[in-house]
Amino acid sequence: MATAAEAPVSAGGLVPHTQFQFAQAAKEARPVRALLDGPPGSNRLISALRMASALGDTIAVIDTERGRSRQYADEVTFDVTEMTSFDPKDLCLALYAAASYDVVVLASWSAFWSGPEGVRDQVAQRGGKGGRDAAWDEVRPVERQMIEAVQCFPGHVIGVLRNRLEAVLATDAAGRTVPTRVSMRAEARDGLEYDVDFAASLLPTHEMVVTKSAAPALADEVLTDAVAVGAALRKWADEGVDRAPRTDMLHRAYDGEATYESLSELAREIQECRAAGMAAIDHQGKLTTLGDLVSFRLSRAYARSQQANAQQGAA
Repeated sequence: MATAAEAPVSAGGLVPHTQFQFAQAAKEARPVRALLDGPPGSNRLISALRMASALGDTIAVIDTERGRSRQYADEVTFDVTEMTSFDPKDLCLALYAAASYDVVVLASWSAFWSGPEGVRDQVAQRGGKGGRDAAWDEVRPVERQMIEAVQCFPGHVIGVLRNRLEAVLATDAAGRTVPTRVSMRAEARDGLEYDVDFAASLLPTHEMVVTKSAAPALADEVLTDAVAVGAALRKWADEGVDRAPRTDMLHRAYDGEATYESLSELAREIQECRAAGMAAIDHQGKLTTLGDLVSFRLSRAYARSQQANAQQGAA
């Protein structure tokens, strides 16, 4: 069997492949995805709000902590919605409702992992039917849809994570062995930091230890000014070719006057901006993605155009 390298060539070289083509890369301007974790008292939430104030003018908070974010409303101006059940699909719907805001703060994102109706809770509920592996097979697509909705949100997103605390034995200044509460890893799925541009851990001293930063100016630093961190991230995010998901894509997807041609152009832009996973609502009022919504409308528009052509032919 001939290999790709043995395929027929023209005078100019290999026959171009129609699907996979390469072009020179350029930095893209896209909204920031950030994570802040830390133990109780480390100022996770107010640090996230201060960062958000530098990232954009309008801020929405998705509050999973009984309205705790409101304690900081005298320092940072924001709108808030409170949630008491944490199905990942509900987070997608909340992101859809917040699509017009410059920044969304998820406080805390951990609830959608370990809280009531969160990912782990749903796995536990399904575990008795076919085992944990089968349960994860059912829940993983919902979790992926949530991650994709965050990635495709048209504004900046800051996720606040709780840290698990465990009691360990330590030696105090007097030489006594005493139980001490120690902050462990964040309550989130393994590898979540791979899906963000910036991640930092807050210490009890309120210092911010940067563990990941795509913005070179913030990499491997210990910081204390959350507003300055937000400003630096915004500067980094605004540089480059604009390929950000946009709110107007949702408006155009719902345009009652949209044609097959305009929807086709929208589908191209969605693909170019990697916005297909943006949370949306379908014609039945159910959760879907922007990509699936536009595909559905395209199929309906195509069917109408074919019907119209058939009627003209019959006439």
